[in-house]
Amino acid sequence: MTTGEKMKHFRNLRGISQETLGQLSGINSATIKKYEYGIRNPKPGQLMKIANALGISINVFMDFEAEKDEDGSIIPSTIKISFKNSLLNHKLGVYMKARELQENLINDTEHFLSEEEHQRAVEALSKDLDAVKQSILDDSKIVKKGVSGIYVKIYPENE
Repeated sequence: MTTGEKMKHFRNLRGISQETLGQLSGINSATIKKYEYGIRNPKPGQLMKIANALGISINVFMDFEAEKDEDGSIIPSTIKISFKNSLLNHKLGVYMKARELQENLINDTEHFLSEEEHQRAVEALSKDLDAVKQSILDDSKIVKKGVSGIYVKIYPENE
């Protein structure tokens, strides 16, 4: 399912029009229509506004690929995640590079004067890594304030 198809699916699930989604997200309804028809792809900021307006996580817009074993079960080590948006893919690349640096730093105790200095460096990089991760996987669910007469009903995913 494309980003636009997912957007339309959740908009219809909520029972709101493109115009209403535009009001809730602060994005022109003509732009919402272009996103849904695949004429344009939303930038990360726009995608976050849409996810917030729909009351869903931005993670819904991720694409997954994985290999399966002979029983048809997904092999966890083969899972690949990507977005159709190059900026989000770039952010994922930055995160993966930071993870690699973290692993290298954890294993590199020789270049530090003491164990405490090594531990401080690992903790500092871990904080930076958490900040990078939060910028990618923000689960905020905020509906635009100041829009009157519009209600968004959130249905459980299991129904």
